[in-house]
This record gives sequence, C-alpha cells and structure tokens, in this order.
Amino acid sequence: MPRRHRQDGAVNTLSMTERETILHLLRLGWSERRIAREGGYHRATIHRLRCEAGLLPAKCTTPSEVPTDSGVPTDPKPRSSAEPFRAFIEAELEKRRNATAIYQDLVEHHGYTGSYDAVKRLARRLRTREPKISCRFETAPGQEAQVDYGEGAPTRDHRSGKYRRPRLFVMTLSNSRHAFRKTVWKSSTEMWCRLHEEAFAFFGGTVHAVRLDNLKEGVLQPDIWDPQLNPLYAKMLEHYGTVPLPCRPYAPDLKGKVESAVGYTQATALKGRRFESIEEQNAFVARWNERWAATRIHGTTKRQVRAMFEEERPFLLPLPVTRFEYYRICQRSVHFDGHIEVDGAYYSVPPRYAGSKVIVHVGRLWLRIIDPKTHACAREHPIALHRGQRRTADADRPRQTPPSADRLAARIALVGPNCGTFAQRLLQERGATALRALFGMLDLLRRYDPAAVERACSFAAALGTASLRFVRSYLAHHATPAALKSEHHIIPEIQTYTTHFSTLTQGVTA
Repeated sequence: MPRRHRQDGAVNTLSMTERETILHLLRLGWSERRIAREGGYHRATIHRLRCEAGLLPAKCTTPSEVPTDSGVPTDPKPRSSAEPFRAFIEAELEKRRNATAIYQDLVEHHGYTGSYDAVKRLARRLRTREPKISCRFETAPGQEAQVDYGEGAPTRDHRSGKYRRPRLFVMTLSNSRHAFRKTVWKSSTEMWCRLHEEAFAFFGGTVHAVRLDNLKEGVLQPDIWDPQLNPLYAKMLEHYGTVPLPCRPYAPDLKGKVESAVGYTQATALKGRRFESIEEQNAFVARWNERWAATRIHGTTKRQVRAMFEEERPFLLPLPVTRFEYYRICQRSVHFDGHIEVDGAYYSVPPRYAGSKVIVHVGRLWLRIIDPKTHACAREHPIALHRGQRRTADADRPRQTPPSADRLAARIALVGPNCGTFAQRLLQERGATALRALFGMLDLLRRYDPAAVERACSFAAALGTASLRFVRSYLAHHATPAALKSEHHIIPEIQTYTTHFSTLTQGVTA
C-alpha cells in the first residue's frame, strides 16, 4: 500500500472505508506503530481514532504476536533460545557466575547456537536480588559527633576577583543532629583542628568520640584495621578528651548523619546563592543555622533539633581550661656536633642521637625533640630569638668540653662561703683570664684540707686581696698537705696484690 502523508488531527479527511479498516485492525490487536507503518497513516490520527472508539491500547508489537483470528489464542511471548538451558543457567547463577561465563560454557559444552543477549536476558530474569537494608545507628547523648567537608556557595576571592567555592566544614552531634557550620578557603591540619575547637566552643562541650572520613588532615594512612592518625590531630583531640574514630576506607555511610547535614546545607541554605566575601557567607550560614536548621523538625527523630540539643547538652564533656597549643612537626638529622638546625637556629640533642634522625615539634615558645622509636621527649628548649643562635643543654656537652669560669666558681663555692667569695672576686677582677687561677684553686683543694683552704681565703678577704699566689703561700706555711690515702674504693688492698704475686710465682723457683 502506498504511504499516505496525513496531517495530525485530519480524522475527517479519512474515508469511511479507511476509518473502518483502522478500527478493525485495532480490534485485532495491531499496534498503532504497525498500522502507521503498513498503512501509511499518521500515528496521531490512529491514536485519536482509538481514543474516540474507546479501544484499549495494543500490547503486541511484532507480527507474530498479532492475532489473525479473534477466536484462536496465540502465544503472547516468543520463546527464548536460551530457555531449554534454564536449569543449567540457574545452577551457574547460584555459583555467582556472570552471564558471559555461562554463555561461553553453553557454546563449548552444550551445543548452544543462540545469541549472548538471549542468555543475558534470561540470566537477568532468573537472578535473585536481595534488597540492601541499611542499618540505622542510634547514639547516646554526648557520645559521638561526625565531621566532614563539603563545598560552599560561590564566593568572590578578594585576591583574584573571581568566584570560587570554599570548603564547608560541618560537625553534627549524632544524637540531637545539632550542627556547627563554617566555610574556609583553604584546609590544613591546623585549620582542621581549629575548626574542631570552634565547634566544641559552639556546643559548649566536647563528645567522647569523633567519627571522620579518611582525609589527610585527620588520617595519614587509611587502613581497615589500624589507620595511622595525623599526630597533631590526635594530640588536639587528646587535649579535649575525645577519641577519633576513622571510617573504614570507601565506607562513608558510617557517618551518614553529617553527610546528610552537608547535603541539607548545600540544597537548602546555599543553593543558588553567591557571596561577595567568605565573612558574608559565614554570617549568613550562622544566621540560617540558628533560625531554620536548629528549629526544624528532623525527618528521622520527628522532634525539634534545638529541643533535642537542650536534652543532650548536660551529657557533653566539659571544655578544658586552656585551648590546645599548636605546633608543627618536622624531621631533622642530628649533626656530629650534637645539634639540629631549625629555622636557622641550633638546638642540642643528647649525644646518643648523633648521626641519626629525630622528630621535632616546633611551638610558638618552645621546641621539643622526640625520640623516633619511643616517641618520648628527649630534650626541650626555648625557641631561639634570632637565626644562628645556639641552645645547648649542659648535659649534652661532650666530656672534653672545657668548663666555663662560672661553673668552676660554682664548684669552688661548694667548699665554703670564703672560697666562694674569693672565686667570685677573681672573676670580677680578671674576667676570662681568671680561668687558670680557678683551676689552681681546685688544685689546692685536692692537695690541702678544705678547711685549711677556707681559712686561707678568709684571711685573704680580710686583707682585701684576690691573689692565688697569696693563698698558696699561706697554705705552704700554715697547713700540711694531705697525706696519700692508703685505702681507696678504686684501689684494692695490699694483701690482694700479695696473693696475686704468690699465685703467679708458684713453681718458678722450683
């Protein structure tokens, strides 16, 4: 039949014979598409005729499905070429095999000549799919908070003048769903920690645990069993009495409450908005959080968020008296002079670390050197005031380091007040050249009784002199040098040497 081009709505232009022919085909079960294709009519015209006649739409679309006689029943669906192998396909699907592997086995071992699509369609119908059921986590008041980052609304960057999306920080209390929200341009470990502190201050207390994702600010090395936390983040939470709980890798649904809070903020508060500064966006978010987010009826709890937070507030842990003191962590090699270099200044390390690497915590007023194995503090110094300055602990000085004049004077002062006065007068009159005279005083204390040296220094003070030669001359005329000791804790008794000599010479004279 030649194709006729009909315009939509031109039902009246059809002849009565054409109208009856179309209605007869519709009653036989022909589809509108087939009648249009084989009769050359417009599908809209056929559809309007069917609606006017009140006929139901046809369900068959292929010639084999069209009934040729209204009294003879026909098969509504064609038989699949994979149907004879249904039992084999069901058995293989129970082994969790895919349709490709099943098709290959059918071709090689069962003489299957059909198409792969037939096997795939039958496998799709036979495969039983169990619906995934999500577990809802219920949390006690004050027990847990969840944190995450999202994207804020476009905000003008004052440096470039262009609109950028800042990072949106959200901390949500898992019990009441009360949340703290703030946007920042850049994130770092210190910024991540400071946002936590602001959230704790906003809530008026801390929680027992914080659940977070595996971002680098909190977790350096994600792991299912033993994740490696960021040291600064772990110390900050320890200061607030909170335990970090990283989610398993690729399992963000474990912190679904904060994920929902981020999406709710983006879709309700920030969708379609632009801000001229990040301060303007934070002011808007804070106002919206107080006016709308906190007063809403939560979809899960069916209660007002603020009312639930008032019930949760007494269960929060108290805030510490002081805020956490931030520091940066770095690694340094210990030079063979027993010092490390940090920001151009030098700090001493115990001699046992020479040539190795140590961990350094650099604060605003202090610097701590940490043992890399035990993580114990090996040495702490005040921060150097300028580049090139050295901070050296006395315990870290080598044994061959010459003692200073002040240290020698302090040792001499332990003998008595007159000796101390004499040593200090030597320092005042001679300065750096008094070092040899102080060594001479120590030599006199070894050769003479300390009480005699004390009397000599008292006599020198009475005469107003600070001459080592005078003290030495006085002791030579008025004191007796100490006799050599016959016994000492490092010298064995003479009988011991006699026994050894007798043992070694046995049998020599014979």
